[in-house]
Amino acid sequence: MPNAERRSTPGATGELSYLAWPSPSAMTPILYLHPVNTAAAVWEAVATELGADRRAVAVDYRAHGRSAAGGPYYPADYAADALAVLDASGIERAHLVCGSIGGAVAVELTAAAPGRVASIAAFGATLALGWPAETLDEVERDLRALGVRQWFVRHGAEILGPAARAEAEAELVAVAVAGRRGDRDLDTVVDVLRTTFGLADSRPAAAAIADPPPTRVFVGSHDPTCPPAMAHELAAALHGDVEVIPDIGHLPMLEDPLGTAAAVRAFHTALDTVSP
Repeated sequence: MPNAERRSTPGATGELSYLAWPSPSAMTPILYLHPVNTAAAVWEAVATELGADRRAVAVDYRAHGRSAAGGPYYPADYAADALAVLDASGIERAHLVCGSIGGAVAVELTAAAPGRVASIAAFGATLALGWPAETLDEVERDLRALGVRQWFVRHGAEILGPAARAEAEAELVAVAVAGRRGDRDLDTVVDVLRTTFGLADSRPAAAAIADPPPTRVFVGSHDPTCPPAMAHELAAALHGDVEVIPDIGHLPMLEDPLGTAAAVRAFHTALDTVSP
C-alpha cells in the first residue's frame, strides 16, 4: 500500500485533517475511527499491513491530531467529523474499524446514516465510559500538574497489556500529544476528557438502530479502560459477537498491529463471502 496521504476538509468547528490510503480495489473501503486522545495515525501500521486490500481513510476528530479544536466533544460530534471525511473522500459506504470510544462514534454514525455503514469491527470499544466526577477531578489535577506530554509519558503504559510491542508506549505518547502546532492544548484535553469520558453515553443511539450492521467486538484480556463487560454490552446492542485477544490491553492497533490487521481482514473476508 502507498504511504498515507494527509488531506483536509472543512468540518463543523474548523478544519478536519485525515489520512487517506488510495487503492485500485473496488472492495468496500474502510473508515478508521481512533480512540479519544489519540489520532488517525494510531491506525497507520494496521492500514499498511492490510496493503492494497481496500481503499481507506482515517479521521482526526476535532481537537485531535492535526484537526482544529472546537467543541462539543461527544461521540455524535466525532461521528459528524467522520461523515464529513467520508463525503470529502467520495465514499458512500464503508466498513468502520474503531477503537475505544470510537465504538460509540461508530454507533452514532450508524444511527445518523445507517446506509453509509457496511460493518463495524471494534477494538477495546464501548458505548459509554461513565467515569465518576471524583476520577475526572483526579485526572484533571494530575494533567494540570504534569502537562499533557508528561502525563502520557507517566501513564500511557498503564493501559497496555503484557504482550504489547516494545514500541507501543512511545508511539502512544507521540500520537496522543501531537496537535496542529506542537503539543495539544491542556485546557482542550481536559474538556475532551470530561465530556467524552464522563458525560458521553451512546446507548440511546444504539437502541435507535433498527437493523445493526454486522459487528464484531475485539477486547484485550488485559484492557483496564474498556474491559470485557463493556465489549459484551456493545456487541449485544448491535447483535454482534465478542472475541478476546489474550495478553493485550486497551490499544490492540498499537500493541499488535499485525494481529489487529489479521482480525480485520478475516472479518471482512467472511462478510465478502456471504455478500450477494
